[in-house]
Amino acid sequence: MDDAAARLLAFRYMTMTARRAPDVYRWCRRLLGHRDRRRDCTALWSDAFDLLVVLIADSELFAAGIARRVAAADQLAAKFDQDRTRAVA
Repeated sequence: MDDAAARLLAFRYMTMTARRAPDVYRWCRRLLGHRDRRRDCTALWSDAFDLLVVLIADSELFAAGIARRVAAADQLAAKFDQDRTRAVA
């Protein structure tokens, strides 16, 4: 996956997930084999985003998993909007 597509997928994931940035950062570091550190809880959104972009760009399997999560969140949001529109009408 090229860098632009990886950035777009990471951005979509970060904006749709209920996880906070430090949680995503810790999750990505664990996937890379690192242990949790106390300092990880102060990770910024940009730190988590950059690490997620690298993981998505390097692993097609990981990218496919993230794409499935984003697609599921899109479907859920569309259903919510449809139900809300139906309730108003």
